[in-house]
Amino acid sequence: MNLLLLLLLQAGPARADLAAALATAADAELSESARMSAFDALVEQGYGEELIRLAEAPDLDARQRYVAIRALGRVNSPPAVDALVRLLSDDVSGLRGAAAAALAEGQHREHAEKIAALLKDSATIVRGAAADALVVLADPAVVPALVVALDDPSNHYRGTSLWVRRHFVAALGATKDRSALPALIRCLDDADAEVVDAALAALPLVSGASWADGRDRQEQIEAWRRWWENQQ
Repeated sequence: MNLLLLLLLQAGPARADLAAALATAADAELSESARMSAFDALVEQGYGEELIRLAEAPDLDARQRYVAIRALGRVNSPPAVDALVRLLSDDVSGLRGAAAAALAEGQHREHAEKIAALLKDSATIVRGAAADALVVLADPAVVPALVVALDDPSNHYRGTSLWVRRHFVAALGATKDRSALPALIRCLDDADAEVVDAALAALPLVSGASWADGRDRQEQIEAWRRWWENQQ
């Protein structure tokens, strides 16, 4: 709270209310209703430059910065969007993911490929956040990046598929683009059962077909393989 006040008093004492709202919204010990009320206040009053300043302040508590970033996604002004794009490169991994989520919440599809670049991030949690943001944006332009991420060795650990791969599959399905079909069909043979299940959920979105009615899981897989052979 002291750092918040110091930062804001440098810009003018009238913004001490922003410091209080941000501190409340980021306080994990408070009730969810209290935190959400404070968060809504941040968004509704559209603090603009002061909120951007806090979101980008490297010495501020990371949780408070996270809240400020998510609030910027709701403010959705051009300067806020520009700040969120810069924050995709922040040194703190969780904040890179927060910026991706905030851009997706604002439906900024024009930045989908910048978010897709985070599919190569060193932090698995950021790769997952990027995939979840791409589910929301549903941009066909990112299909190639998702396919590459799906097969990237960094998304396996000692031969075991990591949880993030099923998020990549969900993002492929969300694009509803037929260029994703070859990768989704390959996923039916994946060693990770959750990747297979994600592909079964994604394929109807992309193809417009469904083989779920009256079929168990293995029968659906076989039906999709036959369907794909017929498509060729």
